[in-house]
Amino acid sequence: MTEIDSFINDCKESGSMSNNTLKSYKCDLDKLQSYVSELGITDVAKISEKVLKDHLDRLKEKGYSPSTIARNIVSIKALFKHLVKIERVTIDASENLVAPKVELPKANVLTRKQVEDLLGMPDVRTAKGQRDSAMLELMYATGIKVSELVTVKVSQLDMQIGNILCKNNKTERIIPFDKRTKAVLSRYLQDGRRHLINRTDEELLFINYQGEAMSRQGVWKLVKSYAQQADIKVPITPEALRHSFAAHLVERGADIEAVQMMMGHVSPVSTNRYARENRDYIRDVYDRTH
Repeated sequence: MTEIDSFINDCKESGSMSNNTLKSYKCDLDKLQSYVSELGITDVAKISEKVLKDHLDRLKEKGYSPSTIARNIVSIKALFKHLVKIERVTIDASENLVAPKVELPKANVLTRKQVEDLLGMPDVRTAKGQRDSAMLELMYATGIKVSELVTVKVSQLDMQIGNILCKNNKTERIIPFDKRTKAVLSRYLQDGRRHLINRTDEELLFINYQGEAMSRQGVWKLVKSYAQQADIKVPITPEALRHSFAAHLVERGADIEAVQMMMGHVSPVSTNRYARENRDYIRDVYDRTH
């Protein structure tokens, strides 16, 4: 159906979705298109609530997991919201679709005080302390993954605007950071990093005393060490800072879809676990809630 292709193209051109989300939408809606084609339905306006429910039931029968079915429902709802908006249909056939309950491991989230205590531990009078402070601040301010953190280059930072380009498995997303993080990064770039690099053309943002790339294990050890110094009793890993970033945004009312984009989640099912209870530009959401 041309409406589905048009919807995907509109999402792509708007630039408001990550590549992972776009791929998920296309994959899910291709399944729907295949099913309705089997039924001989060629007009999107003829897709009823029953047709959608039968399609989801068939996915369940084929062995798709609850999380995958939940993601399909999100994609279908997004499509019909678009169709209603452009007045291609008058009734949203997806309105009453309910996602199956998806059990995800409970995220290890720190309190705001624990985060502040942790961020205050590095001795910023030293090059290492400035580096560690910048790493901790960036992890909490952006939710960046450790695998991205240890490979991020200086060129991926936009210090004027205040954002970072994260690259992971051929996907990219831009995440803003606040003035506090910008100040910590500036201090490290102008001072601490100069004492750690072995060559002036070094591209990596974070490096160790040998002038080499930081390892994920190295980041894990420094986070654990600072947590012990801060007398934080709960287990803390770099992933805990990432979870805390998302959870604290959601607690303050951030839009789930915006958080999903910043986290790089393919499905909002993963992001929803941070919610305890409207879509805008990420920068507006971030500035209002972080």
